[in-house]
Amino acid sequence: VVAATSNDWNSRRRATTASSVVDMLELSDVSDEAMRALVPSAWREDDAATSHDRHPGEPTTRPRPAILDPGLFDDAERPAFRMASRNRLTPMDARRFPGDDAFSTIARAVCDADALPRKELFETWHAAIAITDALGPTSLDADASPATTTTRRRHRRVMDLAGGHGFLAMCLLIINPRLSSAVVVDRRKPDSHERLVSSLANAFPASRVHARLRYVEASIADATPTPCTTLVSVHACGDLSDLVLKLAAEARSPVAVVPCCHRGLAPARAFAERLNAAVEGTSGVEGTGGSGPSPICPSAAMDVARLELLRRAGFRVHARTIPREITPKNRVIVGAAAAAAALDEDDEHDASPGWRSVADAIPASPWKWHVGGT
Repeated sequence: VVAATSNDWNSRRRATTASSVVDMLELSDVSDEAMRALVPSAWREDDAATSHDRHPGEPTTRPRPAILDPGLFDDAERPAFRMASRNRLTPMDARRFPGDDAFSTIARAVCDADALPRKELFETWHAAIAITDALGPTSLDADASPATTTTRRRHRRVMDLAGGHGFLAMCLLIINPRLSSAVVVDRRKPDSHERLVSSLANAFPASRVHARLRYVEASIADATPTPCTTLVSVHACGDLSDLVLKLAAEARSPVAVVPCCHRGLAPARAFAERLNAAVEGTSGVEGTGGSGPSPICPSAAMDVARLELLRRAGFRVHARTIPREITPKNRVIVGAAAAAAALDEDDEHDASPGWRSVADAIPASPWKWHVGGT
């Protein structure tokens, strides 16, 4: 596969258009075998598992025990509970989450806040779990710096871009208690944001959500992350997903996005046809049962291109999914820069060991570390 660098992402001032993401890939001399390898097995298996579902995201009459307590209702009277529903969760819905686990506690707090739709609860929780699983302590643990590099404590921050209520940042702070802080960046803070923060802070007092979370009303294009900042975004529409990936490539920051609203699919259709043609060569091979995998759709091909561009920029990439019962736009793109690049940081990116140097390092506005122009 043709090598590339982060310049692939940085060649444009703003986010590339969704159509140009595929155009940025140079694949003229790539073999069919290499083309097949571009499609992550996690995404391929997810497509295969749902290829016979007529309506992905349909209501499920038997929710997973980890999500809803199966003993809450008798089988005969169990109601359909659509995790993909956009109805807002209210205090009356709290009874649906009677468990003592972290998810149930978060869900009850969300219900008490009367702020989020049901779909956002489930998709954000599963995205937070997928991000934590893929990135691990290297990118999410403030104390995860190797002893061979420095004895100083590294501050690991999460930046939730186009974050809306900031619920993803809150979930990551609760799941990863050793994260230093999180900042949510969006053009407008929802009126119910503070209500959601207060509800989760009361449910998890030890997590100190209030103290570790900040909200900045600004364009995400003005964000200035560092290698110690993990960029995350769930359902950043269209070009916003590419902008998040571009910011990560520039800053060598760990990144995780759940793309949606794929636009400019004409080049992606041609790329999908080429991927499908490469995959068709495996159809009928012994062990496949004589039938090939389900076709790769243009939106999936666009996400394959995004993942490959991130890999070519020098990132270790991971492909994850969240349940299709929640959303058919369920692919998760995760990347972390090579360890050597992540460790090559200026002193200002680390916590200072002395009070004098701490005072010297504080800018006029501490949040200028994260967002320019504020």
